[in-house]
Amino acid sequence: MAKDSRHHAHTVCRAVAKSRRKTRQAATAELWSMSDEDVEATLVEASRLRAQAVALELRLVAEADRRHAGERAGATDTASWWAHRTRQERRVAKGRARLAESLDRHEPTSAALVEGA
Repeated sequence: MAKDSRHHAHTVCRAVAKSRRKTRQAATAELWSMSDEDVEATLVEASRLRAQAVALELRLVAEADRRHAGERAGATDTASWWAHRTRQERRVAKGRARLAESLDRHEPTSAALVEGA
């Protein structure tokens, strides 16, 4: 699990922990007081945020695979370990792990995700 904002935690660990806290707050906020324009603009921005989160997640699963996280945990592979830890279907995790690995060869797609496109 990512550490909180301790000084020794990596920048990515701190960013993920802070983003989760802020997103949890926003996800439970009342929306009725938002203007129509704010709802529409924020919906688009939330979609971009999701793309950026996916980019980070895919980079992390690729790195975890390079480090043999699954094997170190006693799983057959990193995707199986990840599926178990996150309660996602194994076939979905395996597909996403393959996508993560392929993004290293497709820089424009990777860059677009990072930008939230």
